Amino acid sequence: MTNVYTLKDINNKGHRLGSAYEQELEKKLYTTLSSKAEINDLCEKLLAKNSEYSEREEDIENKISQLNTSSTKVRSQLISERKSHSESQRGLEAKYTAEIQSLKSEIKTLKRKATLAQKASSADKVQILSLETKIRELEGKLEDIDLERTYHDLDVMGGVVEEPAQISSSEIESLRLKLERANEDPGLQND
Repeated sequence: MTNVYTLKDINNKGHRLGSAYEQELEKKLYTTLSSKAEINDLCEKLLAKNSEYSEREEDIENKISQLNTSSTKVRSQLISERKSHSESQRGLEAKYTAEIQSLKSEIKTLKRKATLAQKASSADKVQILSLETKIRELEGKLEDIDLERTYHDLDVMGGVVEEPAQISSSEIESLRLKLERANEDPGLQND
């Protein structure tokens, strides 16, 4: 327990009421009380700031969570688009490869038939020239398809996709029939 002093105790020590010592004590007490009030005010302000910072922190955490969610969605869309593009690219390559193989096969067939026609009849130069011209046309179309495939590969990323040149099956069939007729009847004139 702390010591409690009475006025009698203070007077016995040689200090009188209203003395400079008492006034000094009153000033110190007043200063202490003022400091305590200032500390309380400062503490309240700090608690208010802390609450404000906590709200800001919570708001920032919510925004970070939203950004993470958006980032995940964008990443998922990007992966999906890449997968779709890859599948589309494979499909187009398969289409071009099949078409190129078909044209190469057709060229070989026409070359063989042209060689046979040359051997069968040297008099029918018109038919041979016609077949050679058709071969060159098909080779040109093959080169066009190769170029279009290259352009397509370059343009797919920009969204520009052009249709490749097509050789109709009826045109190919017509050429086959002409070659067969030429082989059967070397004197047949070109249509």
